[in-house]
Amino acid sequence: MSDWIQETLYANGTLINKLGIRDAQDLAKKEFEITAQRELFLLNQGIKIKDISAFAKINSSI
Repeated sequence: MSDWIQETLYANGTLINKLGIRDAQDLAKKEFEITAQRELFLLNQGIKIKDISAFAKINSSI
């Protein structure tokens, strides 16, 4: 692996993250929970998608 990739990983190969989670499975679970909460929030807002730029806004918020 090249050096720039190594700099983005913990020693065990898990991506360095803002949560400090070093276990890949724990990180995947937490990412799923956070994303699901954000998606539920957006669904409850009743957002109407009128054009493709709305998808970009939704994607950036989740």
